[in-house]
Amino acid sequence: MLQDIYFQYKNACMMLFRREGDEVVFRGTAFLVHPDGYLLTAAHLITGKYELMAVPVEDAAGFVEVHTDTVSPIRLEIRQIDRERDLALLKFTEEIEITMPDHIIGIPDEVPIGNSVATLGFPFGFYGVYNQLIKQAVVCSKILSGNGTGIFLFDTMVHDGNRGGPLINIYDGRIIGVVGGRFEPQELMPDYLKRSEAPIRSDVAYAVSVEHAAALIKKEALTVI
Repeated sequence: MLQDIYFQYKNACMMLFRREGDEVVFRGTAFLVHPDGYLLTAAHLITGKYELMAVPVEDAAGFVEVHTDTVSPIRLEIRQIDRERDLALLKFTEEIEITMPDHIIGIPDEVPIGNSVATLGFPFGFYGVYNQLIKQAVVCSKILSGNGTGIFLFDTMVHDGNRGGPLINIYDGRIIGVVGGRFEPQELMPDYLKRSEAPIRSDVAYAVSVEHAAALIKKEALTVI
C-alpha cells in the first residue's frame, strides 16, 4: 500500500528553491494540488521577495544516484498565502502539461487517531542531497491551535527538507495535511510556563490540516479535487 502511495505522488512532490543572485537555494518541499499548475507548501518557507521555483524529480526506476545538482527549475508565483495557518498556494508561471489523479484532497475530520499516514519529500535537501524519501507514521493526536487551526501530530521526526510536503492517508491515498516540521510544544504552552521551561526537543512532527488549504484553492475560483 505504501508503494502505491509513492507511485501516486512521486511526480507531484517537488523541491522548492528560491533564487539568490546567481544561485538557487533549497527551501523545502511543495506538491501539486491542481492540474492548472497549483502547488501547496508551508508559508514559513517563503521569506523575503525572492524568486521561487520548483524542481521535479527525475522519473527513474531502480537505484537512483545521489543528486547533488538541480535540473530544469520551473518558476513559481505566490497566489495565496495564509501566514496564520502557515500555508501558501503557488502557481507555475508558464503552462505545463500536468497529469494527476482526481480526488486527492482528503477529509481530515474523518481520519482517526492511530491512522497510518505517509510523508513524501526531500529531507536532506539543505545538505545538497536531493533524493526523494517516503516515510510511514501514525497519527498520534489531532489538536486545535490557539487560532483554531487543525493540526495533525504524527510519530516520526521530520527533517527540515520535508517541510511543505504532503501528509497522506495511507488507507485512501488522499492528502490530509501539509507538513510543518518538528512539533514544538512551546508554541502552545501558557506564557508562565514558556518563561520557566527549557527548550523541548520533540520527536513528534506536525502537519496543518488540508481543510485550511482548500480555502486558499477556492479563492482562486478553482474546484478542490
